[in-house]
Amino acid sequence: MEELLRQTQERWFVFLEKLEVRMGEMCNAAIPELKAIFKEDQDPYKRAHGRMLAGLLGQLRRMQDQANEVKEDKILGLIYSSGVFTSNDFREACFNRHYAFEKRCHDYTSLLREAAGQQDLEAFYQEQLASFALIKDQFTCKQCGGKIAISKMFFIATYVTCLYCQTQNTFMPSSGAQMVLHNARSLAEQRTAHLLKIYEERQPKDPALYQQYLRAMFDQWNQITPDMEEENEKFYLRLLKDNSINHL
Repeated sequence: MEELLRQTQERWFVFLEKLEVRMGEMCNAAIPELKAIFKEDQDPYKRAHGRMLAGLLGQLRRMQDQANEVKEDKILGLIYSSGVFTSNDFREACFNRHYAFEKRCHDYTSLLREAAGQQDLEAFYQEQLASFALIKDQFTCKQCGGKIAISKMFFIATYVTCLYCQTQNTFMPSSGAQMVLHNARSLAEQRTAHLLKIYEERQPKDPALYQQYLRAMFDQWNQITPDMEEENEKFYLRLLKDNSINHL
């Protein structure tokens, strides 16, 4: 069993190191281009910059998801198997390595966002809400010409049924509305950054403060994109579980 623990720990460390190398190569190559796009983009909302940043942050999150999946399958599965639960050295080493990986992800996320100055996502979001309010009652049915009122901002192509003839009309959101979806988590994190700062500055770390930040951030995220609430809540519960395990 000791040999199995040693081999699993070594593979876990190597796996995380490979992810960190990929992460570093991607971010270090992207930062100069990110700065150039921000500087050259004439769009006042910097949408080209925003799309590139959203794509990079999405790749970082996928790496985090990969690490979480392997951790749950290979590390936690082994910890909770018969006779291994009491192996505190193995658990502490693996959890500490994962914490270091998460910190590296956080550092690179900060570097990407600061590469050309933090975009004012709140101002952009409010602008999109105002733009939607001006157009939401201007749509007509493609079949009968009846007026169609769009009750809320949609972020992806959506079928809207005509109340008069029951024809399904496709509502295509503006590029700005689509960017709101891409930026929703980042905006929620901006709104709750003060809570994360309180957690990060507390020594020793207080898991209750992180949970407080996490709940507030997801509440904001759900408020910005309510149609994504069910999916977001599943993600929230997974992060909450991971945080609780890390503080065992």
